[in-house]
Amino acid sequence: MQTWLSYRLSDLLMFSPATYARLFERVNEAVWPGHLLLAALTVAMLVLAGSRGGLAHRLAAGLLATAWGWVAWRFFGLYAEINLAAPWFAALFVAQTVMLLILATIGPGLALGRPRRIRHWLGLGLALWGLVLHPLAWLATGRPPVGTELFAVAPDPTAIATIGLLLMARLSRRGILLALPLAWLSISALSWWALLTA
Repeated sequence: MQTWLSYRLSDLLMFSPATYARLFERVNEAVWPGHLLLAALTVAMLVLAGSRGGLAHRLAAGLLATAWGWVAWRFFGLYAEINLAAPWFAALFVAQTVMLLILATIGPGLALGRPRRIRHWLGLGLALWGLVLHPLAWLATGRPPVGTELFAVAPDPTAIATIGLLLMARLSRRGILLALPLAWLSISALSWWALLTA
């Protein structure tokens, strides 16, 4: 028991901070020039979610599901090369993809309400962080542009923006849809903590 208590979180890491940073560069290199299409689909998702049509809201939820599915396949496919737990993380993203597809098909879709409540303003802030500020924050730390974390390419900004969008959405029950993005951000926070304290 004493031996187990001597372990730190950083002892469980299978890769170095440099290797993890290089992962994002590899993902961006593999996706380019698909970033342009992903950016167009993201704008389309926001426009559809902000419109009044029910079909548009369903399409918006479908596009958000596509973003989660893409990250599950593309990012975690590469992440599996340095982390044995990556397939489990990918399964989490696939589960979120399925829930968003259910929202798109038999649910109300993703319809953004007007930011009148604190929840809506918090959601707007998180959505802006995930979509715009998160990549800029990484650039400000000196990371090269090719290593930037982007919505629909990297898991963290995708989860953050999704939480923001769901908080802004006109949904009677959003708790289950928030659970997996929050779970991923907790896992990611622990990983970054371990990397920075190693």
